[in-house]
Amino acid sequence: MPESSINLHSIGTLLQIEQDVRQAGSENAVEFIAVNDSWRILPYRQAVLWRLDDAGIASLKLVSGLAELPADSPYRQWMNQALRHVAPTLAPGKARQLARDALPEAMRAGWDEWVAHSVLLVALPTPVGGCVGGLWLSLENAAGEAETALVERLAGAYGQALWAWRARPSSWRSSVAKLKTRPKRLWLAAALVALIPMRLTVLAPAEIIGKDAKLIAAPQDGVVARFFVKPNQMVAAGAPLFALEDTSARNRNEVAAKSRAVAAAEYLRATQKSFNDGASKADLSSLNARLEEKSAEAQYVQDMLDRIQVRAPAAGIAVFSDQNDWLGKPVQTGERIILLADPAKVQIAIRLPVDDALSLEPGASVKLYLNVAPLGTVAGVLTQSSYEPTLSGEGVVAYHLKADLAPGEPVQRIGLKGTAKLYGGWAPLIYHVLRKPLAVARRTLGI
Repeated sequence: MPESSINLHSIGTLLQIEQDVRQAGSENAVEFIAVNDSWRILPYRQAVLWRLDDAGIASLKLVSGLAELPADSPYRQWMNQALRHVAPTLAPGKARQLARDALPEAMRAGWDEWVAHSVLLVALPTPVGGCVGGLWLSLENAAGEAETALVERLAGAYGQALWAWRARPSSWRSSVAKLKTRPKRLWLAAALVALIPMRLTVLAPAEIIGKDAKLIAAPQDGVVARFFVKPNQMVAAGAPLFALEDTSARNRNEVAAKSRAVAAAEYLRATQKSFNDGASKADLSSLNARLEEKSAEAQYVQDMLDRIQVRAPAAGIAVFSDQNDWLGKPVQTGERIILLADPAKVQIAIRLPVDDALSLEPGASVKLYLNVAPLGTVAGVLTQSSYEPTLSGEGVVAYHLKADLAPGEPVQRIGLKGTAKLYGGWAPLIYHVLRKPLAVARRTLGI
């Protein structure tokens, strides 16, 4: 094909690209054309578009053929280093061939891995001077003078379009400008709204628990052998709840009883002989003491055997986990097994995370939103708040609070869970908005 035909074809392509840039509907559209359509003028292996931030530092923005390049990819990191090294040396609108030796020694390994034989750089100029970014074109062969001139012409079109989109005021800037033209009374009204007092509130997980519930613990070390009740079963006062393994206790009881019988027999024999034998009379005091010792041991073992079976001290609901979680499990003296609660006496247990804590006093209002009835509320009154936070079962450091049901509220079933809303003091609306950011700033910056 004659050279004149090639030139006419290239000029026609250039004019078409310039028209596409003028008709682009957004800044992103202009950037897409720059890295993908420039190939029609100068065939390249890959095109990279970089932009300048407010501090004038160049960074990779778009790569031809890729929708998105991860921020932590080695190629992006190396390209940003290379651009920041060469971008300040470029003249706006002028193309420049970049050789491998122009980069520092530490960056040449990346050139060998990611760059073709030749690179053409061109900064995108603006009508007011300076540039808005540039193109990095990786070529298989060095560009000729005619191709370089066409690329510089395209760079001017790209730069002007990107500058025009960047210079166009955004919607929020237009809104701010309009606000500045309005009367000062609008600012006064906004300040008054910010000072409107509102109640401080916080949400925290909560559940219904028994009030003044009785703790039923293991009476001694042993193994849980059987249960006489089921979880959440209503039991009467004196009803058996559970029993420990009694084999060892029964054996010790039998041994202690026989030891006591032996001591009693020896004491009786010595008593009978003491009427005629002075030596036997001298042994009576020691044998009597031994009999009392064996009697005390037998009584202690008998008491421990009687405590093998645990009974309910009062009527209530037996609150505990599944029986299979306890059967055959070794327990220690005082270890909690069952919680005996009166179903007619309940309260709200609240776990308030430390990060959301408010200054709450007894008598503060509480509203409970149960998971089983999210459209209704249960009113309560705060009665107790822990001074020190502890680690909850969910791994959150929280304060433990308790609240009684408000007068007239129906009694809820023990074990129901939900979200509690606690009401604190009054504060301006602006404090509600800035409370969390200020807390984060104090923890982070120490101000």
